[in-house]
Amino acid sequence: MQSHVSSRGLTIRAVFLGLILLALGNIWVRYASLITFGANIDNSVPPGPALAALLVVLIANRGLSAISRRLALRQAEVLVLYGILLVGMPMTSLGIVRYFLPSITALRYFATPENEFAKYADLLPAWVAPQDRVVVENYYEGSPTGAVPWEHWFVPLLAWTVLFGAFFVALLCVASLMRRQWVESDKLTFPLVTFNLEVAGVEKTEGGVSFFRNPLMWVGFGISSVYNLTNFANALNPGIKALGLMYNLGGLLTESPWNAMSPLYFYHRPEFVGLGYFVPLEILFTIWAGYWVLKLEQLGARLIGWEMPGFPFEMRQSLGGYLGMTLVLLYMGRHQLRALWHMTATQARDEAIHPRLAIAGVVVGLGVVVAWCVAAGMVPLMAVAYIVPLTMIALTFSRARGETGIPTNWAFPWAETKDTLVDLPGSAFWSRGDQFRPLTVLSTLHFFSRGYFPEIIAYQLENLEMARRGGVRMREMVGGMLIGCLAGLVAAYVMHLQAFYTYGANVLEGGTTAGGYRTQEAVIEFGGLAGMGRSAVPPNPTANLFGLLGAVVTVGLAALRFRYLRFPIHPLGVCLATSYGYLMWAPFLTVWIVKVLVVRLGGAGLYRRLGPLFLGIAFGHFFMAGMVWGAFSNFLPHELFRRLHIDIG
Repeated sequence: MQSHVSSRGLTIRAVFLGLILLALGNIWVRYASLITFGANIDNSVPPGPALAALLVVLIANRGLSAISRRLALRQAEVLVLYGILLVGMPMTSLGIVRYFLPSITALRYFATPENEFAKYADLLPAWVAPQDRVVVENYYEGSPTGAVPWEHWFVPLLAWTVLFGAFFVALLCVASLMRRQWVESDKLTFPLVTFNLEVAGVEKTEGGVSFFRNPLMWVGFGISSVYNLTNFANALNPGIKALGLMYNLGGLLTESPWNAMSPLYFYHRPEFVGLGYFVPLEILFTIWAGYWVLKLEQLGARLIGWEMPGFPFEMRQSLGGYLGMTLVLLYMGRHQLRALWHMTATQARDEAIHPRLAIAGVVVGLGVVVAWCVAAGMVPLMAVAYIVPLTMIALTFSRARGETGIPTNWAFPWAETKDTLVDLPGSAFWSRGDQFRPLTVLSTLHFFSRGYFPEIIAYQLENLEMARRGGVRMREMVGGMLIGCLAGLVAAYVMHLQAFYTYGANVLEGGTTAGGYRTQEAVIEFGGLAGMGRSAVPPNPTANLFGLLGAVVTVGLAALRFRYLRFPIHPLGVCLATSYGYLMWAPFLTVWIVKVLVVRLGGAGLYRRLGPLFLGIAFGHFFMAGMVWGAFSNFLPHELFRRLHIDIG
């Protein structure tokens, strides 16, 4: 059941203030993540500008309360405002709009007679991408006047907004349908929601002490601050020693067969350590141990002289695991889903969206997305085979965030949905009669499986849980998220295009003359498309077999956990280890050791008492690396801010 609802949250002033803070957040991202490239503040979970805005609102609220309680925002208004920012700020990030824009422009700008990109650019409908060569050139090189030619961008952006909006609504409906099962039956803890509510002052830390008055929180904050300050100092003066962002263990493995385990990095991620403290022990163990199993497989293959490109196909295994886990989750929730269908209007009063309306929203939303893809040039089978697995991945990812609180958007098999769709039947299957429009549209949409728009469902589910625990009507939070999505997309379009036409996309986001990482990825993707045009890609049965293996292992582990409640290997851990294990294994191994010692030496009581310490470690890193460096680096000379680029999340 929903917690007691104290007051309305979706008010005009909450929305208005949320939109202002969203615009200011985009201006900050423009400098920190595009121009200076000091920190990807938009990539963190929660987004740096959203968390900073929450702190500003809380401080301002205390001042206004001292003058008149009527002037201050109510708790429900603060949470809805924060919910708007939590879904609005990611839209401007490197995983969504910043990934989308080069995907619709790179073909025309980087076209040469040798790569034949122009041939494929002509296959895209006029409403998908700008057609004027000068418009695209000015996007990458900067316009003489700095003005954005909106008349050329209006129709494509409107068309893509329809696609994004339909998918957002479909995912929101999925989140509404699964919420009751995961909250009431499965008792998920939602560590990120706990973090947000404690920072907002809605919930208190262990012992009933508020977050900012807990000494242990400040100890954790100090630990992260010292780590980050030494990194800042090292960037300003390389003579000062610092831990840095990672340690390359692969540099120690230079001789064969040990170099088969390279690359191998020990990442220093305080936010993973801090929030990892609340991840169940079996998931922590499965992630770090599972990643080392993959590395040992590589070593074993080298020892027996088995050389196979791509082995052990971690991402393909992760894709199979994610799809298999979705089937497990739907099976686990079958009774609850059936009960939702039979709910009366009175019984469904506290649901975020009426269950039958939510089911219709999933069908209609995904139907619009599929129809959009077909209208752009995909064949119907390709559109369905692309969008349905993306939705399944989104569902499993939201479960992983709700159960573990991993502070990242990237722990999913990125790019694998698109790649599998090509090499499962072979590229010739989709280009019958030498028709390359379906594959061209698929490559243009590659950012959908490589970026994290589908994973925005995790924020949706967390916002619904934040509303439930914070005394906000969930339907008001739904309204706030819809506003946040649309406003976030518009703000992201405006901010990015203004920056690109002023400076040129080629020199932003760390780029020098050929664009940043997102642009380079788009060029690589279209290079693969042109390669398929010259020589068809055959089916890849080996990679597909490993994908099937991932599904079988995940479903099998889920069955074992149903049968043996204390079974130590968690299927979600396998999904995460194979997708993002290279970054998570080191911080999760660290916090696993700490957590095992805490539980064995002090039991559940000591574990709960130390919770604020680890929340402080996470908060300290978000504050220092995201907010302080994300602001301070904007004022440094070019050669200094380039020395330290912090990617949070």
